[in-house]
Amino acid sequence: MNQYFDKGLKTILICFFVLAGINGCKDDYNSVVPYVRVYLDINLANRTELNPIGGFFKVNGGFGGIIVFHDLADSSNPFLAYDAACTYDLPAVYSVVAEEGTGVATCPKCGSQFILFSANGSPIKGPATEPLKQYQTTFSGSLISVRN
Repeated sequence: MNQYFDKGLKTILICFFVLAGINGCKDDYNSVVPYVRVYLDINLANRTELNPIGGFFKVNGGFGGIIVFHDLADSSNPFLAYDAACTYDLPAVYSVVAEEGTGVATCPKCGSQFILFSANGSPIKGPATEPLKQYQTTFSGSLISVRN
């Protein structure tokens, strides 16, 4: 009896982890921020504000501007990019403002705050409940590419 229970439990656990893995790999999150084509190349040599961890700058593009951020990650791609549009009051566009040295961006209109570290963009203070829209980044040599 115990042998059949163990086999059934193993089967259930394997199915659970396979389904969780498949679901975890989906990139089907639909942001409340409208799609705007993003195709940027940024030369890091021209952006010294990105040198320190937590460094950032904002450029035109996306829906509400794009914040390029130097993450904590010590990897081949330590840069993140977020749309600066606050996710609380769309279709109005209120751009969040990144705060120097904190890794936090704040909406000047509603006061929502979003964490920029660790590829997150999640709200840490409301009323916003949706994360900032994130764009894909690659880093090679001194070139940061931002795409969607």
